[in-house]
Amino acid sequence: MRSILTTLLLVSAGLLLLACGDEANFLNSVAPATGARVKFYHLAPDAAGIDIYVNDQKFSGVNTVPPATSLPLSYTNSFPNQDYATITPGTAKVRAVAPASTTASSDATLATTDLTVQDNTYTSVFFYGNSPTYNSLVLTDNLTAADPTKAYVRLINFVSGADASATYDLAINGVVVASGIAPLKGSAAFTAIPSIAFATTAVPAQLRLTGTTTVVGTAYTIQPYAGRFYTFIARGVVGGTGTRAPNLTISTNR
Repeated sequence: MRSILTTLLLVSAGLLLLACGDEANFLNSVAPATGARVKFYHLAPDAAGIDIYVNDQKFSGVNTVPPATSLPLSYTNSFPNQDYATITPGTAKVRAVAPASTTASSDATLATTDLTVQDNTYTSVFFYGNSPTYNSLVLTDNLTAADPTKAYVRLINFVSGADASATYDLAINGVVVASGIAPLKGSAAFTAIPSIAFATTAVPAQLRLTGTTTVVGTAYTIQPYAGRFYTFIARGVVGGTGTRAPNLTISTNR
């Protein structure tokens, strides 16, 4: 009996060690299937909410549990909210659609784009503009951390309006890390900045008029962790009020 018990204990210990060894590979075991990674942003100030369609199939809100109805993607938000969605590599027709509502009897397509994507690449699609003209900007995102001890940021400018020629700087913790970004400009590339340790105090992030310390909109805070990538978006309408006023939106890419 003791021999059998000893054998069972040894087998259990071996299984436990095997489980511990697999723990390091847990993230690999739950990694999404291969495919093209895409993230969609709603940056059209006068469009209350949009649905994203890929090849004429509604794509945003697909994780909503039935019978709940998925809500449209609201202004300044992204889909997915974190990380990227996965689609089949190749060319896809993408549409931003304003769904039917109490004031609109049918869906209305605001903008379309033909998106060509490759396996295991990361792409951001920004829908922007004001009625009646909407458009999209597509960027291929390079999420390779050349220095894993750094965090990475970029600034994209979607501010519109009569004086939309204004350019902007992005300051992180008082240091300008992106300068003179013109409307519909920015970079698919990210800039390395010093990271902070987990659970430490967040640092300030400011959108400024180029060459000044004048903060546009709200001063935010960010925790730039090592190896993370962040997209900062200047958005709104010059002279706008409330949610339409020029301001800063922050999105975590990964």
